[in-house]
Amino acid sequence: MLPHNSNRTISLTNVDKEILEILRGGRATQSYIVDETGRSRQYVHNRLGILTAAGYLENIHTKTALYELVGDPLADEENGG
Repeated sequence: MLPHNSNRTISLTNVDKEILEILRGGRATQSYIVDETGRSRQYVHNRLGILTAAGYLENIHTKTALYELVGDPLADEENGG
């Protein structure tokens, strides 16, 4: 398990927010996220990498590209933070 890096903040794109909303419902594969967002596989892959590096997601199964939410920046926005 990678350490959560809460010190790094990024500007969330609309697609980032879509990805985070999907993962709020539970774990999801990259392929599922691609299907749900309608974005290209490469674009989603890049955004997942950025969100993971920021400490918001964890790739819990590399072979299937299964992701899990580990830090929710949308909750911070909802709480005024």
